[in-house]
This record gives sequence, C-alpha cells and structure tokens, in this order.
Amino acid sequence: MLGKGCKPDVVAYGSMINGLSNAGLVEDALQLYNEMLCQEPDSQPDVVTYNILLNALCKQSSISRAIDLLNSMLDRGCDPDLVTCIIFLRTLREKLDPTQDGREFLDGLVVRLLKRQRVLGASKIVEVMLQKLLPPKPSTWARVVEDLCKPKKVQAAIQKCWSILYC
Repeated sequence: MLGKGCKPDVVAYGSMINGLSNAGLVEDALQLYNEMLCQEPDSQPDVVTYNILLNALCKQSSISRAIDLLNSMLDRGCDPDLVTCIIFLRTLREKLDPTQDGREFLDGLVVRLLKRQRVLGASKIVEVMLQKLLPPKPSTWARVVEDLCKPKKVQAAIQKCWSILYC
C-alpha cells in the first residue's frame, strides 16, 4: 500500500490493529495506534479502533491500561458506544460484585462525558445502563437532566419535533 503511494485510512489501520490484537500482539497493535495519532484526519482512530484495542487490553487483564486508553479516547473527542460499554461490563463481570462495579464504572463514565459537555455521548451511556438494568445514581440523573433541559436545548428539541411532525 505504502509502496504504491497509498496512505492507509482508519479502516486499513483498524484492520491491521485487529489482526495484530487477534494474534496476541497487543503491543504492536498499540504501536500502530500511536502511529495513527500522527497521521492525517481521515486516518485518526475512531470508536471501532478504540474498541478493538480496549477489548485486547481487557482480555490481557490490563484494565488500568484500558482505562488510560478510554481516557485518551474521551480526550480526543471520541465518544464510547454500546460495544465499549459491553467490553468493560464483560471485564467487570469477573469481579465479586459485577453489577455494582459495572454500574459504578458506567456512572463515572457518564459524569466524565458531562464534564466534557458531551451530552449526547452521556445520554447513550445512560441508555445502555437502563437496558442492562444498571440505573445511574440519583446525582448522575440530576446532572443528565440538568444538561438536557438547558433552555436552548429544550427549545431546539421542541423545534425539531415540530419540524418532523409538520414537514
């Protein structure tokens, strides 16, 4: 690919990272991920790339490294998705009190997303929590509702509903 002047995009990088991870070469996969960070915008890691690496790290029981990578993911503006949550819930399930650990982890993730003003990402995580019967803490609910009900956001949501109904 490189020999013909073609630069890999996020899909090509993701495929290579997946192959390395499946072969047990997680360090090589992480090195390739670090190379991605220095590339052009169309080669930057996406949620799929992060999920591949998070899954590989969790399978190796490198939970602290997986959480560091999750923080990097959040810092780079990439929101976790359902698969991200399932990866961590599956990993936490192996502990003594998996329900509580999973709830605490996802609750903390919602709070971190809200602090970064990423309400949509936080809302998606809350949906996952409810689907998995892991309700957020009351304090987290309060933050979510507060962020969702800011006057401009409520007004925009109402306008969107009206436009959907009458257009």
